[in-house]
Amino acid sequence: MRIRTNLIIEETLLAKIDRLAGDKNKRAATIEKALREFIEREEIKEANNPKTDVVSEKAGSETKQRARV
Repeated sequence: MRIRTNLIIEETLLAKIDRLAGDKNKRAATIEKALREFIEREEIKEANNPKTDVVSEKAGSETKQRARV
Protein backbone atom coordinates (compact mmCIF):
# COMPACT_ATOMS: atom_id res chain seq x y z
CA MET A 1 0.00 0.00 0.00
CA ARG A 2 1.33 3.42 -0.87
CA ILE A 3 0.87 6.34 1.52
CA ARG A 4 1.12 10.00 0.64
CA THR A 5 3.66 11.89 2.72
CA ASN A 6 5.42 15.24 2.76
CA LEU A 7 9.18 15.59 3.02
CA ILE A 8 11.33 18.62 3.62
CA ILE A 9 14.40 18.31 1.38
CA GLU A 10 17.21 20.75 0.72
CA GLU A 11 16.63 22.64 -2.52
CA THR A 12 19.93 21.63 -4.13
CA LEU A 13 19.29 17.96 -3.34
CA LEU A 14 15.82 18.19 -4.85
CA ALA A 15 17.27 19.72 -8.02
CA LYS A 16 19.68 16.78 -8.31
CA ILE A 17 16.83 14.30 -7.80
CA ASP A 18 14.81 16.03 -10.53
CA ARG A 19 17.81 15.93 -12.88
CA LEU A 20 18.29 12.22 -12.25
CA ALA A 21 14.58 11.49 -12.56
CA GLY A 22 14.52 13.10 -15.99
CA ASP A 23 11.43 13.53 -18.10
CA LYS A 24 10.43 9.87 -18.15
CA ASN A 25 10.65 9.17 -14.41
CA LYS A 26 8.75 10.76 -11.62
CA ARG A 27 10.42 12.41 -8.64
CA ALA A 28 8.58 10.16 -6.17
CA ALA A 29 9.64 7.00 -8.01
CA THR A 30 13.28 8.12 -7.99
CA ILE A 31 13.21 8.89 -4.26
CA GLU A 32 11.45 5.58 -3.52
CA LYS A 33 14.07 3.65 -5.52
CA ALA A 34 16.91 5.43 -3.72
CA LEU A 35 15.37 4.68 -0.33
CA ARG A 36 14.87 1.00 -1.19
CA GLU A 37 18.52 0.71 -2.26
CA PHE A 38 19.69 2.51 0.90
CA ILE A 39 17.59 0.28 3.16
CA GLU A 40 18.85 -2.86 1.41
CA ARG A 41 22.51 -1.78 1.90
CA GLU A 42 21.88 -0.95 5.57
CA GLU A 43 20.15 -4.28 6.20
CA ILE A 44 23.08 -6.15 4.61
CA LYS A 45 25.53 -4.19 6.77
CA GLU A 46 23.44 -4.94 9.84
CA ALA A 47 23.30 -8.65 9.01
CA ASN A 48 27.08 -8.84 8.45
CA ASN A 49 28.11 -6.97 11.60
CA PRO A 50 27.55 -8.15 15.16
CA LYS A 51 25.36 -5.91 17.24
CA THR A 52 27.51 -3.38 19.06
CA ASP A 53 25.32 -3.45 22.15
CA VAL A 54 25.77 -7.24 22.45
CA VAL A 55 29.53 -6.87 22.05
CA SER A 56 29.60 -4.07 24.64
CA GLU A 57 27.47 -6.15 27.00
CA LYS A 58 29.86 -9.10 26.75
CA ALA A 59 32.89 -6.87 27.21
CA GLY A 60 31.30 -5.30 30.26
CA SER A 61 30.62 -8.64 31.91
CA GLU A 62 34.19 -9.84 31.21
CA THR A 63 35.57 -6.68 32.78
CA LYS A 64 33.40 -7.20 35.87
CA GLN A 65 34.59 -10.82 36.16
CA ARG A 66 38.24 -9.74 35.94
CA ALA A 67 37.68 -7.11 38.62
CA ARG A 68 36.37 -9.76 41.03
CA VAL A 69 39.49 -11.93 40.68
